[in-house]
Amino acid sequence: MEQEIVKVFNEQHEEIGTATRSEVHEKGLWHETFHCWLVNEDYIYFQVRSSQKKDYPGLLDITAAGHLLAVETVESGIREVKEELGLQIDVQDVVKMGMTSCSIVSENMIDNEFCHVYIYPFEHDWNSFALQYEEVSGVVRARLNEAEAFFLGETTTLNIEGYEYFPDGQRVKIVRPVGTAQFVPYRELYVAHVIKFAREKIFNQTS
Repeated sequence: MEQEIVKVFNEQHEEIGTATRSEVHEKGLWHETFHCWLVNEDYIYFQVRSSQKKDYPGLLDITAAGHLLAVETVESGIREVKEELGLQIDVQDVVKMGMTSCSIVSENMIDNEFCHVYIYPFEHDWNSFALQYEEVSGVVRARLNEAEAFFLGETTTLNIEGYEYFPDGQRVKIVRPVGTAQFVPYRELYVAHVIKFAREKIFNQTS
């Protein structure tokens, strides 16, 4: 299997070379990723990571995300939304939030990322998704105000609803409360900042 090649950076986000995807995780090298959050005036959406995934199987994660290859521009990352969720959107449809850094050390890897964060104002229904099953097994959502309080640490559980999807076209409804252990461990307050940006800059809401 051909290895994906990504750009490598120092901690100041200065490009210093390239490496394979496996190398950056083994050595903790800084690299770039693309995050796209689906948000509307009422809800923020999360993907359910496939149980087949090596890292964080079954946990809730950014709606669509992936590594930027060395030959790609940041805007090329929009392909992840099509690949993972089956949504055909254009880069003009998303709102750029900015870049953040994230460092996660787990048993399997050292993941040091510069994350380019975008928000897609999502107004479609559950039938819009056609998931990449080896990557994503479901999509759920949480009310924006409840999610903001949860990710600010003001509440300990968050009510989610959505569906697990299957290759034969069937789906099973998900309705349950979850805690922080059910989410991929993001940088502190990252999701709260995404929600705040969406509410204030896109939907003109005030807390």
